[in-house]
Amino acid sequence: MRHARHRTAMPSGFTLIELLVVIAIIAILIGLLLPAVQKVRESASRMTCQNKMKQLGLALHNAHDALGAFPSGQVVVGQSGSCPNQSSPTTNARVPWSVALLPYMEQENLYRQFNLSGTFAINRQFLTDPSTDALNKVAQVTPMPAFQCPSDPRMAGSPLTSYLGVAGGGPTTGCPCVSTNTSNFILWTNGAFFVNSVVKLTDISDGTSNTYLVGESKYQVADLVGGTTEKRGLWSGGVYLNSGWRYYANLAAAVEPINQPAGIPDYNGGSVRTNETVVGRTFGSMHTGGCNMLFADGSVHFMPSATDVNIHRSLGTIADGLPVGGAP
Repeated sequence: MRHARHRTAMPSGFTLIELLVVIAIIAILIGLLLPAVQKVRESASRMTCQNKMKQLGLALHNAHDALGAFPSGQVVVGQSGSCPNQSSPTTNARVPWSVALLPYMEQENLYRQFNLSGTFAINRQFLTDPSTDALNKVAQVTPMPAFQCPSDPRMAGSPLTSYLGVAGGGPTTGCPCVSTNTSNFILWTNGAFFVNSVVKLTDISDGTSNTYLVGESKYQVADLVGGTTEKRGLWSGGVYLNSGWRYYANLAAAVEPINQPAGIPDYNGGSVRTNETVVGRTFGSMHTGGCNMLFADGSVHFMPSATDVNIHRSLGTIADGLPVGGAP
């Protein structure tokens, strides 16, 4: 009897070309998927940032109900005259709006760690200043996530801030506080928060839906043109005032366009912006294409970088008496 011969089939494998094609397809799929994942992640971070700012808005309104006005942007003792100026600028800075807000955002324990009658460090540089109150030095380096945007990787575990009170807006023309130093650093006083401010909702005659309260800023901690790491701001920073240099750590004015970097001409005379001029005159964020701004009615809006600078400036003021964007 003949036995049928069975040929055993050899297992087939991938050829080198087939393997390379599969790898290429996987790489293409990853390349297509990664931007989508990053976009979803950034969208989530932006939403988290907006929620944090909404919580700040709620706390500010609670503080207003309790105090009869919003907290002062920066408390400074011994001030006189229309333009803030101190003969001893490192010893006169007191509690900023961000610290005064703590009891209204369920941070009573941290609030009690501060000495409100003591001197506050203006920024990281002044944490070593002997005039800064010892209790405040310790409390000021406490990280405060409620003031930090999750899209900014520099914030994690630091005492820095992403959210600045809006001191005002508009061009420098007519501003009484133009610095005499080459920093050209100016303190606006036509917004919701400035030195020794006592602003009530009834003072916001432009309308609460047309007025900024707080905005995002990536410039407080950036290594900018002409800047140093020493002047990086604290979420609980005070203010530095003298006849030449004036700068605050957690306030800014709506003057330059949103997300405009240092190293290019400014909108008030054409001089090149340095670290000092950008920090107090520009809002911007790590989000793509703009930044979040908290309005006086408690709403948060994403303002595109392309927002007309005149509209941006008008929204920074509380009572310019003009429609948003200026005169018709």
